[in-house]
Amino acid sequence: MLVKQRPAGSRAISARPRRRSANIRLAAIDVGTNSIHMVIAQVETDGGISTLWRYKEMVGLGRLTFPSRRLSIDAMDRAIGTLRRFVQLAQRRGVEKIIAVATSAVREAENGGDLIERIRAELGLILKIVSAREEARLIYLGVWHAAALSDMPRGKKALIVDIGGGSVEFIVADSRRPVMLESLKLGAARMTAEFVKSDPISQKNLQALRQHYEKQLLPIVQAIKTLGVKRYIGTSGTLENVAAMCCGVKDATENPDGNARQKPPGIIGVIEAQSLRQLAGQIVQSRRADRDGFDGLDEKRQDQIVAGLVLVQELFTRLRIGRMELCSAAMREGILIDYIARHLPDLAVRRELPDPQRRSVFDLGRRCDWRPQHSEHVTRLALDLFDVLRPIHGLNKTDRLLIEYGCLLHDIGWHIGPSGHHKHSMYLILNGNLQGFTAEEISIIANVARYHRKSAPKPEHAEYQQLSAHGRQVVQVEGDVVVPIEAASNKQEFAARTIRPKLHKLLDKFLR
Repeated sequence: MLVKQRPAGSRAISARPRRRSANIRLAAIDVGTNSIHMVIAQVETDGGISTLWRYKEMVGLGRLTFPSRRLSIDAMDRAIGTLRRFVQLAQRRGVEKIIAVATSAVREAENGGDLIERIRAELGLILKIVSAREEARLIYLGVWHAAALSDMPRGKKALIVDIGGGSVEFIVADSRRPVMLESLKLGAARMTAEFVKSDPISQKNLQALRQHYEKQLLPIVQAIKTLGVKRYIGTSGTLENVAAMCCGVKDATENPDGNARQKPPGIIGVIEAQSLRQLAGQIVQSRRADRDGFDGLDEKRQDQIVAGLVLVQELFTRLRIGRMELCSAAMREGILIDYIARHLPDLAVRRELPDPQRRSVFDLGRRCDWRPQHSEHVTRLALDLFDVLRPIHGLNKTDRLLIEYGCLLHDIGWHIGPSGHHKHSMYLILNGNLQGFTAEEISIIANVARYHRKSAPKPEHAEYQQLSAHGRQVVQVEGDVVVPIEAASNKQEFAARTIRPKLHKLLDKFLR
């Protein structure tokens, strides 16, 4: 199931993550007709991406969907079991965000919504269905990134083919963009259900299958020919199996004459036309039991490989393909690339604020239309006074941070209204989904904001009374610090009227 890109060694997510790195770890899950894939990647703040782990399980979610158009209960149970394991693995790998999408099997099933709802209810995972065209676009993004299509010579075009269980995606792209995004319902599971009626496949059914491919492929083959494609790239489990059975996955660093050459990025092997013809002759005449002897063929693809292989052979013949490169990336990598492109501003914020706690505080402030200049000014003065009085109050660095965050957010209640805005601030902080804090720490921050005005804590204030003794001390010290700052008109007045009197007052109290 697991193909590791590098040794595992990350820690599981803790209740209080303290990782200081600004980078984000993402997981993309592709719920396909035959398989469920997950890729985990590290994303740098500049948008760079490094794949860390890949996982795959053959679930056969849509194996019985065609032509019934319904997902079986057993298939849904298998899918949910696999997704549960994937979510647990992602959590142990320190993943912050999981993006999950489903393709044709769920997209076309009459009860696909039932599966989506079960996944949400049982796993807390949101599964999004993508359209056929969007599926092709995401595949393009994954291959474009992995195979460095941007480095292709100007004017050169590549055809990307992804053979899934329910559909086949055809993408023609140059170095800058896709010029064709098409999807046909010719997936291996779908064609097997419709045309493979015997073991081995009868000549009548084989002829019907080829005639169907010819009819469906004719318009798209003509379009591809007019675009002048010079490079052919395949991706997906079916093509990987075909390549593996063609005398093993042929090393892409080797020319047909055996001489070494530079390996293209993201390319893990090739399919040669001559090897494909030899393999096709054996496969179409074989029984299912005979296919156990083919190295590289997944056990759960033994029923579908005939329909898949005949399709590959038709493409090679009609497009006169001599050699197809095999790319390791597909839609799940495209999901990550798409997410990164849409969240580059968030990544810039992570670069500016690498600490997850501080980033979460500033995010809540922005969501509440805060006044950063005023909040930061009050915070600087409060921390100056905190530091001056440290020998008296004896609070530690963590307490100082909590007071700082409370000061930064003390006025966000204005987002609701000016009247009682200090109470609104407490409410917004308690319910603002601050990340990286314990419940006690969030409550301290909220109480710091609550008591930034003249009112002091009272016995009937439940949120304050629920704090620990130390938490109440932090909030009391904050009241001595922040309230005079809010009342002063400028820093000089604050220093003259507050620091010296307050210091003397606390010294008298301490010495008594």
